[in-house]
Amino acid sequence: MWEAGSCAQVKADLRPRVQARLDDAEARAAELVTFTGFLRTALAHLDALPDRDAQCDPQCAFLAPPGAEPAGGRWRSAPVACSLSGDGLADRLAQWRTLLHAAERKEIPDGMRLTLPAERAVAVAELAVAEQRCCPFFDFRLHLDGPVLHLEVRTPADGAGLLAGLLGPPA
Repeated sequence: MWEAGSCAQVKADLRPRVQARLDDAEARAAELVTFTGFLRTALAHLDALPDRDAQCDPQCAFLAPPGAEPAGGRWRSAPVACSLSGDGLADRLAQWRTLLHAAERKEIPDGMRLTLPAERAVAVAELAVAEQRCCPFFDFRLHLDGPVLHLEVRTPADGAGLLAGLLGPPA
């Protein structure tokens, strides 16, 4: 095709291939950022442990059972890294913007509280679940209060900018 086809044909053939490779590379890069964050957290935990001659005991950070949630929630220790990129990120932001249209926003410790019609609860819950898959450093809490839904979203300090970008500034 390169020798016989027109430039437009070559571009049309190559563009989706290059875009697919780019999407794959960005997904792998995001996974590496997340993995690097976990390794940095593990290293920080190791460095914080006392250097003792005695055996490890229940106070050791690495003796917690697998899957145990750290004090204060796993979101506090999750690396601040999102695995979405490109079109996936743009689509997700558009979904949040649409869903949270006209929501009342209020800053709370570590995050934001949004109040919106209770009819949006299912859609908010589904989107929060999807968000936690790519951004485990967000903590979502939903509270139904009659005709309204209160959505509280918290994040470690390093994620505050991402939270503001996701949910918008408080009203």
